[in-house]
Amino acid sequence: MWDPSRARSRRSESRFQPRIGRDFDIEEVHVIDARTRGFLSRAIAVGAGGAIAISGTYGLATGSYIAVEVVWAVAGPMFGALVTHYFGSAGKDTR
Repeated sequence: MWDPSRARSRRSESRFQPRIGRDFDIEEVHVIDARTRGFLSRAIAVGAGGAIAISGTYGLATGSYIAVEVVWAVAGPMFGALVTHYFGSAGKDTR
């Protein structure tokens, strides 16, 4: 049954309070973060590589390589960001 003594005023306190960082184990958060990064890296690499392969095949078939140039203009910076992230010198002493 409903207990009037436990009823709350809407002005005094919200019914649901977020507790950021307390609901998840910190190791679980790192695992989820690593899996998400891995998925996004693979998705970008496979998608951009596939787009370059398809446009290259189209270029070979038609003799016009403008599609390769356009796709590479978009995919090139993505590949550059991936390579820089995984093979860059961030956080290493490079003296």
